[in-house]
Amino acid sequence: MQFSVDRLRVEFTTKDCRIPEDERARLQASLAALGDAVKDFAGTALGVRVVFHPRSRTHHAELRLRLPGRTLYASGEDPYLDAALQRGFARLTRKAEAYRQRPDPEAVAAAERRSSLGDAVVAPEDPAAGPLAEAAGAGDYRRFRTALAGYEDWLRLRVGRLIQRDPEAQARLGKELRLGDVVEEVYLEAFERFTGRPTDVRLSEWLDGLVVPSIRALLRHPDEEGQAASLARTVRESAS
Repeated sequence: MQFSVDRLRVEFTTKDCRIPEDERARLQASLAALGDAVKDFAGTALGVRVVFHPRSRTHHAELRLRLPGRTLYASGEDPYLDAALQRGFARLTRKAEAYRQRPDPEAVAAAERRSSLGDAVVAPEDPAAGPLAEAAGAGDYRRFRTALAGYEDWLRLRVGRLIQRDPEAQARLGKELRLGDVVEEVYLEAFERFTGRPTDVRLSEWLDGLVVPSIRALLRHPDEEGQAASLARTVRESAS
């Protein structure tokens, strides 16, 4: 589950449990408080991982908040999912507020410069979702990819900008990691997830949210994911 709160990008993952709809609604207040604490910083990202341990019947929430020049960690543990999450968020918000009082000026300035580079990339207008949904529903990747052709230049620029912000990705670019494979990986992820995408989010914003996970997937499994991306590209080009 991925979304954004102001300038804070948020990603939830779970293991052996799920976050029900009513719990997601209750989390909005905690996310708003944390988002308010970091609203002045660019490039912020929150990762939340919730694990249920069957033996102890306990939920363990691990939270990681990336800020300019620092990463903050917090956790919460409780038999009840809501209590575990609320503890973790309360602790992390206190740490974020303390950082806001004494930020790293150089790191903040660098993050703002990187954000300005990314903001300079203008997304195209959203295409009609109908043909995209039809292509995804029919399993026709070539037609889906063709319908998104107008996003090619924008997406390549976004991928390039985000790779620049990731030291590991930047170091491996041109070796295990190729920009074209990342772009194709984003299209593949979009194709597979399109029918379940949130309709209240702009398509460009949704695609943008797939870039970093695609980069991480290629870094974790360069051979497997790279082959899938190359095959998808071959299918698309041979059919055109």
